[in-house]
Amino acid sequence: MSEWNNHARRYGVLPLASLMLVLLLAACGNGGGVEPVAPGANKESSAPSIEGTAAAFPRTIHHDKGDTVLNEAPQKIAVTYFPYADHLFATGRGDLVAGAVGLQSLQNFPVYDEFTKNGQIADLGNDAPDLEKLLALDPDVIIAWENDEKIYDQLSKIAPTILIHQSENWQDTIGKIAEVAGEEENAQAYIDAYNQKLEALAAGMKESGVKGKTAMFMMTWNKGFNYYGGVRMEPYYNKLGFSRFPGMKDWGEISLEGVGEADPDYIFLCKDFTGSAELTLEKLQNEAVWKQLKAVKNNHVYVVDTEIVGPLAMGQSKGLDIIGNLNLK
Repeated sequence: MSEWNNHARRYGVLPLASLMLVLLLAACGNGGGVEPVAPGANKESSAPSIEGTAAAFPRTIHHDKGDTVLNEAPQKIAVTYFPYADHLFATGRGDLVAGAVGLQSLQNFPVYDEFTKNGQIADLGNDAPDLEKLLALDPDVIIAWENDEKIYDQLSKIAPTILIHQSENWQDTIGKIAEVAGEEENAQAYIDAYNQKLEALAAGMKESGVKGKTAMFMMTWNKGFNYYGGVRMEPYYNKLGFSRFPGMKDWGEISLEGVGEADPDYIFLCKDFTGSAELTLEKLQNEAVWKQLKAVKNNHVYVVDTEIVGPLAMGQSKGLDIIGNLNLK
């Protein structure tokens, strides 16, 4: 299971301490800081295929638990892994998301406000599906993930259930989710638009000389930080051209001293959505290691919303917008 999933289970309302951290960082020599307006390989499966023409029903979905027939286009979809709700939002069918496990996680991310603040999505639990709530919701179809294999039969008794293994790369799964709703073309259009934005931003970074400079995407965690550098971060590193620091793993915990040794040119500090960090910016301001960082001295520390480092279509698109608006140099 990815570390993103472990963190997602601990999401809560962004605490006051985290909000203070954001405000302090913006005020403490962070002239380039922004509060944007616009987290081993996982088991993968072959993409579900559809018998018949695109957007035609009935259709047979081939997925990780076999074949499931959908006689009509679903109007109420329940998802048991919240990034799959993101995929439906991205394809323009947020109206189909009737319930989600991990709704509180989605509510922590500003990019989803238009979908989560109107009360139309039912909260189906935080760690696992609440079967009673799911039954009361009476969805047309359930989109589940590998953690639900043990209760797959129970889910299938409530509604036709499609099981899709999660991926750290949202482009591996968005098409599979879209096929359930008959929105394959919209999913592909979203992927194409994202890739065009990525290529344009990469060209601009190369021209400006930012390509090749080191960057660290991290979040305060316990007495130090978490950093992110795996598959879902490839657009930022492999495509945009930021460099990784020596010894960087897919994900890891790192101390302030470790950050000092890496001394990246840019730091993207994600908001602490867990509310568990002991480290605060107020404490950092008194740390010699922090004050000596290149990113701090050059005002290249940016506070960003955490969805930009998740396996999320809209989150990562937002990440490109944020970086593109910073005029890095």
